[in-house]
Formats: sequence, structure tokens, C-alpha cells
Amino acid sequence: MASRASAYMGQVANFGGAFGVRKAVAVAGGVAAILGAIFVPRLFAQDESAIPMPSRVSAAALAGAVSGMGGVVDGAVSLFGEPRAFAADAAIEAADASPDAAPRPTVWRLAQLGDNPNVSIVDVPIAHKPIGAALAGSKVARGDGQRLIASLGDVHSVEHFAPKDALTVAFDKASGHLLAFEFSSSPADVWQARDEGDDGGADGARLWARKLKLEIERVRVRKAVLVGADLHASFVDAGLGPIDDLLPMLDDALDGHAELSDVRPGARLRIVATQDQVDGAFVRWVSLEAVEYFPANPTAPSVRVYRFGDDDDADNGADKGGPGDHGKRGDSIGKHRRGWYDGKGRQPFHGGWRTPVPLARVTSRFNPHRMHPVLHVIMPHNGVDFAAPVGTPVYATAAGTVLSAGNGGPCGNKVEIAHAGNIVSVYCHLSRFAAGLRVGEHVEQRQLIAYVGQTGRVTGPHLHFGIRRAGVVIDPMTLRLDGMRVIPRPQRDEFDRQRAALDAELDGVPLPAATGVAAPAEPPEGNDSFYEEP
Repeated sequence: MASRASAYMGQVANFGGAFGVRKAVAVAGGVAAILGAIFVPRLFAQDESAIPMPSRVSAAALAGAVSGMGGVVDGAVSLFGEPRAFAADAAIEAADASPDAAPRPTVWRLAQLGDNPNVSIVDVPIAHKPIGAALAGSKVARGDGQRLIASLGDVHSVEHFAPKDALTVAFDKASGHLLAFEFSSSPADVWQARDEGDDGGADGARLWARKLKLEIERVRVRKAVLVGADLHASFVDAGLGPIDDLLPMLDDALDGHAELSDVRPGARLRIVATQDQVDGAFVRWVSLEAVEYFPANPTAPSVRVYRFGDDDDADNGADKGGPGDHGKRGDSIGKHRRGWYDGKGRQPFHGGWRTPVPLARVTSRFNPHRMHPVLHVIMPHNGVDFAAPVGTPVYATAAGTVLSAGNGGPCGNKVEIAHAGNIVSVYCHLSRFAAGLRVGEHVEQRQLIAYVGQTGRVTGPHLHFGIRRAGVVIDPMTLRLDGMRVIPRPQRDEFDRQRAALDAELDGVPLPAATGVAAPAEPPEGNDSFYEEP
């Protein structure tokens, strides 16, 4: 061990000649702190049980270790963008090389202190609270809290946070001194600050927050889903969560090829998709490439569809991953709009109106003579009910302008959107509205506007969706105008090539066994209906 440490310190000295004595001393100080404190087992991959661990480590030593780790662990550039000791890294990586060694992270993360028994790592729940209020309920000392707020305030508001924003802090157990913190708005957007140890760990030392340069990895996902009683839970159980962005993609894929209201328990799907990840953590769904759908009814035929064509923004699918990259196929292909086609190159399409709750089952249709399920009198049902759990996203059926967003009496929380052609869409019984939604705002088709609830006069959670044209209520289903697109002959060879590749991927996904039970028949109108605004 001593010879290996000496060799490594020699490499640090050589690094000083290349990049300056001051930086070499800084790196050497960090290494020395690590070797003298707790990071020897982590750096040299030794058996920790064979090395006596100190019962206490000073905050200054830990701060020096944290500072030094930025230059030792980071694989190409220091955490804060300074030049790295490539020779030193090569030496230590060669010494540690073994078939079972874990890959060295490319960017130092606070979680790497988790193996240190002298360091506590705490997730600070911030939710919608100002950072000061969030820290008041944590173990962060007052002085360190002020340092953290000042540092975070340089890169982010300390008064307003999104639901998915997260804050993690690391501090010395013995002294309570803050060593580092990380703030993230997503797995790909992370800001980090560390005690550099320049002041010996003094409470007044400034923390400098900088955004980490994290590598986003594009990952192919191939999964099968057996639909149960809860559609959302079925996708999450299959490893396809989060699904808020995936379900609209799936709705687009199957729309016109299958009856989406018949996606019932017992149905099965095979999916090929692409997502972005950072260090194995999900960032976002990029695209859905192919879908195979087996209805719950065993006598119904399966449907297999493929995404093909160019995106509307003329990026030729270059950032979509997989078989969507058609950027070198010529101008004629560039004019072919992306869509979902069956094996024969056909794409059924509707007019410019989309279902507000993807894949939700219709439980009650437009009926001017319906028996009211609560009042037991004949009362028109001026819309369509979509059954969905509370909290399911609701999307705008088409582009338009928000007319109202508030309490609608028996309709509960309600949104109204004005569209071209003197048409207004209505969304009732919402649990809450999308963040920032306001009257007068322009919304795009499929933009998130609210979430399913059971507010108002209802008998269960659902969305009531209505349409008014020139002030008169009409059946929302009458807005859908059918048609059929076919892939032009010049693109058929390219489509067939991509289809064959995607068929191979779908065939490689094990299909869940069928339940052997036929799907229940569609319930009679009114048996599974809800009350909504008349």
C-alpha cells in the first residue's frame, strides 16, 4: 500500500510540472487528506476490513478530501472544469484494474460519500416551500444553511421550486459541518457545491455552485405489458414508468388502428421505445418506435404498427434515435410527415381533434335522453365520460385559447378552451389544473391542462368532456373525420427495411401469457356512467 501511495504522489508531483505547482499542491493536499482519513479503501480498492478506520475525522480533513476528489475521480475534466492530471489518473486506474472492479464514475457525485461512516447524507424535502423553510426542518446548522442559500441563489430561485426539484446535503457527523450539496431539477440538470477546504473548513467559507456536465445516454427500451385493472400501474410494473409522456405516444401509435376504449384487463402489448438516461436514471421518453397490441378478446386480431417518416420540425429524426433517422434519404422523403403505419404501410387518421385522456375507456356517451344516475330523472348527457384514476393527466383536444379555469359548480373544477370554427371544448370534474394555466393562455394540441378528479356532483373519478359549436352542445365524437394515408411508393423500400428491423426487435420481447379469460362485454349505457354538468 505504501509503495502504491508513493507512486501516486509521484504522479501528482509530475502533474505539478505540467500544469503548475499551485494546482499540484491543491491536488496533493486533497489526496493526502483522503489517504490520511477515510478514502484509502475507495481509491485503492482494498478490503476495508483490513484497514483500521479512524473513529473521528475532522471537518477540515473531510473538506480537503471532498475537494481533492474533484480532481481524482472525475475521469476527464475536474468537477469545476479545471485541467486534470491525466498521468495520475492513468496510474491509479492501472493499479486498480481488475475484472470485478466497478467502473469509475466520470463525474464526482455527492452520493459517493455514502460509504463514509463519518459523513451523513440527507435528502431535504423542499416541495413548494422556500429553501429557508425547508432547511429549518433539516439537520443543517443555521450558519451552513445561510451558506447553502447564498450558493444556491446564484443559480436558482430560493423561493420557488417545482414538485420534482430535489436537494441533498452531506455533512460531518461529528461537527455538523456542511461538506457539499447537490440540487437537481431533473437527473440531467444538477448543480453541485463543495467545501473546497481553502479556509480549513471554516463556517464562513464560500460555497460555489456549478452545473455538472452529465453525459446523457440514449437507451433502447423493449418491454411487454399485461394490462391489469389499473392501466397506469400495469405500465409501471412492466418497467415503463414514468408514463405521463409515454401514454400520449402510445395513443398516437394505436389511434385509428385499434379501438383504444377496448384496452381492457387481459390485453397485452409489446413496445420498442427510446429514452434518455443519466447514470442509469430516467430523464425523459424520446420516442416510441413500434407497438404490437393484442386485444383482451382472444378471437380479435393483433395489431402491429411502426413509426415512420420525418418530424414536422424538419430535424429528420436526427435526435429521435433508432430507425427514425432518415436524414440522408433525399428531399422527397423529407416532405413525408412522420406517422404510424401498419405492416402494409397504411395510416388511418382522424380530423384535428384528439382524445383528452389517452387510452381511457369511454363509460358514458353523448345522450340527450339519458336517465340521470343520481337524480333519477331524464336529463341530457351533454358530453362523453372517460374513466380514469384521480391524477391522470388531461390534455387539450386541439390548439386554442383558455376561456376559463375554475369552479364550475356541479361540473367541479372546469377548463374551457376556445378553438377555431367557433368551437369550445369543456373539461369537468378535475382534481387540479396544470401549473401556470391561466385564462387567455394559448395551448397546443396535447398540451397538459389539468388532472382527472371527482370534484362537483359525481359518483366516481372520471373526466367529462364536452363540445359546444356556436353555443350549442354537440357529440364530441362527431368531430372525428376519417381518412387513410398510404406511404408513397418511393419510400416503400425504406419502410420495409425499417419494418423488418423493428419486427426483429418486437419478436425478441417475451410476450406475457394470456389470461385465458375473455374481456367483459361493454357495459350497457348508464351502468358505469357518472353525473356531470348537464
